[in-house]
Amino acid sequence: MLKLPIGAWQQIVAHAEALYPEECCGVVVARSGQHEVVQITNVQNMLHARDPVAFPRTAQTAYTMSYEEVAPLLEEAYRGEVELVAFYHSHPEHEAYFSAEDRAAAEGWLDDPNYARATQVVVSVRSRKVVDAKAFAWNAERREFEPVPFLVDES
Repeated sequence: MLKLPIGAWQQIVAHAEALYPEECCGVVVARSGQHEVVQITNVQNMLHARDPVAFPRTAQTAYTMSYEEVAPLLEEAYRGEVELVAFYHSHPEHEAYFSAEDRAAAEGWLDDPNYARATQVVVSVRSRKVVDAKAFAWNAERREFEPVPFLVDES
């Protein structure tokens, strides 16, 4: 189960709605017992402009996290300074589901136990408004991402 404080959830919602109609992406970490939302730049448009054959999709239908921005968080997780709670991204004008592309992107990191423990959150945004969100966790035994309960703690 993934349980996020209301403040963290509100930051994710604001990020997804602000970047619409493009996909947003980011990381939720726990630092000293507090959840922190870190917005990461989606570099998909830059990759597409540079090489549209290798990167046929734009940021309206895909995301690639800026490695320069996410790498420090991964390093902090390796050192035990933060816990990777969740990776999130939005699906503008689509349902909140874990697509084949999402799985392929996430699987590249699954050899890292910090990453494998983090939940994946997909946020559905329609007409600049978040309408749904679902969480998915890696099941090592089944070797797949499975839906898990997702709650927002409003206390």
